[in-house]
Amino acid sequence: MAEEERNQVKKDLEEKEAELKKASEEQQALAQRLQALEKKVIVGGENLLEKAEEQERLLEESARELEERKKKEDALKKAIEEREAERLDIEEKYSSLQEEAAGKTKKLKKVWTMLMQAKSEIADLQQEHQREMEGLLENVRQLSRELRLQMLIINSFIPPEYQEMIEQYVHWNEDIGEWQLKCVAYTGNNMRKQTPLPEKEKDKLADFDLSQVYLAYSAESAEEAMRPKTAGKDRPKTGRPKSSRKKRKEADIDSLLQ
Repeated sequence: MAEEERNQVKKDLEEKEAELKKASEEQQALAQRLQALEKKVIVGGENLLEKAEEQERLLEESARELEERKKKEDALKKAIEEREAERLDIEEKYSSLQEEAAGKTKKLKKVWTMLMQAKSEIADLQQEHQREMEGLLENVRQLSRELRLQMLIINSFIPPEYQEMIEQYVHWNEDIGEWQLKCVAYTGNNMRKQTPLPEKEKDKLADFDLSQVYLAYSAESAEEAMRPKTAGKDRPKTGRPKSSRKKRKEADIDSLLQ
């Protein structure tokens, strides 16, 4: 658009220059005619004073017209210069906008690269977190199986009333990081090793039903406990035969160990 306006102004200027040139040529022609008339006046024979005054008036009008055209030409030149300055300013602004756009594009590419890296890191962290969660779940499942196995063994070999007794007298030892049972001297093989008690102490212990308490909980003792007992031993009565209960316990243990 600026280029078209500049071309139009240039065209108008050329037309004005052509008109000025034409007016100048007309003025020169009039001057030549005036000189010819002056020669005739000098020569005499004809009253040419009025014609001379008319020619002078025409010359003055031509001079004024030339002056006006000169002013218009200057105005056109000034307008062309202003338009040229505007064009240069627009080009400078356009260059600045291009540089700004290039800078923003560079920043955008950098931010996009950082975003892709962050997404990749997040994906890696999610995968690592998933693996950790799966490992923890597997540990929980394993611990649950072990806990169920231990509870099954405990419930199979330790009667509930003695479990409650153990829970009452057990405590956690922070120094060694283990559970300890109070009055441990009265449990397990220690009862077999201790010296005979006085009659009064025997009377007190006679009130407790220790028929289901085993002296040791080693593997050999567990195998011995699983063997059929003689009829002389007093054991709690159950609604199922001993062979069926034994098979059920063995099946539960096998299922937990799988």
